[in-house]
Amino acid sequence: MLMRTPGYHLPPTGPRQFRRRAAWALGGIVVCCLVIYAALTAARASESRIVAVDGDTIYVGDEAIRIVGLDAPETYQARCESERQRGHRATEHLRYLLDAGHIAIRRQGRDRYGRTLARVYVDGHDVARLMIAAGHAVPYHCHGGRCPRRIDWCGGAG
Repeated sequence: MLMRTPGYHLPPTGPRQFRRRAAWALGGIVVCCLVIYAALTAARASESRIVAVDGDTIYVGDEAIRIVGLDAPETYQARCESERQRGHRATEHLRYLLDAGHIAIRRQGRDRYGRTLARVYVDGHDVARLMIAAGHAVPYHCHGGRCPRRIDWCGGAG
């Protein structure tokens, strides 16, 4: 004999009740999938937001990335007004390049300031080479952890 406890109800057992419960469960699954999809899309959108802060540094979300293979004039810590102006032109050109196509980033480690070191490509073209070819940067390579002196952009270079 089945005893009922006050406040406790036996689950429905007929085919109509089963379909109703299945429909609710399916609806719950669909809602969960939509929420997960929206969260992943928002995360991807924040990751893909790329901002050029100067001619050789970009931000991808919260990650600072120093582009490997070039040295561009400074904008924030420029040593002279000429360097600052060149730095702003280099930053604008980098923004133009980043808006021109599909961006690929190949991370290679970190520098002493905690920035990610990476090669950056737009539609398969190395951004460092494009910036150098346009006259907004010079080649800059560190070998074995030793980096050469940076160019004096105030001394008439470029």
